[in-house]
Amino acid sequence: MMNPKMNRKKLLWIVAGAALALILTVAVAAGLYWNHMLGLLGDPSEHTVPTLSQQELDAILGTEETEPPTTTPEDTWPQVVSDQNITNIMLVGQNYREDEPNKLSDTMLLCSINRETNTLTMVSFLRDLYVPLPAYAGHSGGRNRINVCYALGSTWKRSSEGGMEMLAKCIEQNFGVHVDHTIEVSFDTFAEIINAMDGVDVVLTQEEAEYLTDHVGYVGSFQEGENALMGYDALAYARIRKIDGDRQRAARQRTIVSSLIDKCRKMGLLELHDLATQILPLIITDMTSAEITDYLWELIPMVKDIKLASLTIPVDNETLPHSMWSKTLDLYGYPSSVLECNLTLNAEYLQNALGME
Repeated sequence: MMNPKMNRKKLLWIVAGAALALILTVAVAAGLYWNHMLGLLGDPSEHTVPTLSQQELDAILGTEETEPPTTTPEDTWPQVVSDQNITNIMLVGQNYREDEPNKLSDTMLLCSINRETNTLTMVSFLRDLYVPLPAYAGHSGGRNRINVCYALGSTWKRSSEGGMEMLAKCIEQNFGVHVDHTIEVSFDTFAEIINAMDGVDVVLTQEEAEYLTDHVGYVGSFQEGENALMGYDALAYARIRKIDGDRQRAARQRTIVSSLIDKCRKMGLLELHDLATQILPLIITDMTSAEITDYLWELIPMVKDIKLASLTIPVDNETLPHSMWSKTLDLYGYPSSVLECNLTLNAEYLQNALGME
């Protein structure tokens, strides 16, 4: 007759073995699931966009200045700084449409995550900011509006990867902030993402509500106060600037991102899974599968309590004296207003705002 102690010992080994087998099965299944999810992501090197014609390229690069440049000269550009506690991701909304000739970056939003302070800082770079562009792919960019980086880089590298790389280099060169990764969405994919999240809640001013109702053809009727905006409604809101200007337009874009983050805080795992399966195929990013995995394991626990902050570059003169000024140049064949800024002052302000050491 077998010893009862031996029976118990054998039973424990069987239970432990079954538990281990279950854990391994779950781990393998989770790994396969995760690899499947990551496989939905777009690869920027494979994402081609219609590039500029020679005529369009000449129009962008043919700017002639009538006065000496007043921005910080090359020998005083800030040193590019990396911080192990900070991850900087550049989110770009590009405006390519069949009827859009320039293929520029319509939105440039740096999302900076500081693990030490548990803060996400959203930094908008105004489209009219006139800066020295970096040399890229064997070409000299000269001086131009910052939003042409996407068009030039995409043309010179024959993929949107080039546009994102050139823009990242431009931010690093002029403001000394290292861009770790890039994410790109088009107007159409932006609308699809908003629809996948079942809309975004935004509080409209009376002027915003009237503008969306009366002056934008593809949206509906809106009232002052809180509104749930679906895809192209949200896109129209994010692009409003005629009632005020680009600085307020950038603030609206950050409002949408903040509202989407708040919505994600309230979602359960199944909801987040469904959302991910819809959104991942729409995103073009230079992040590898391993990098995405590492970031998610680290950042997901932060989301519920993460603090949100925001600013616009260039910083306004009331906040940062002598930060910026405007001038008129011939751009794209006609007089255009651009913004210049003191790069040193703005770089220092930006690095301090991000908590860089």
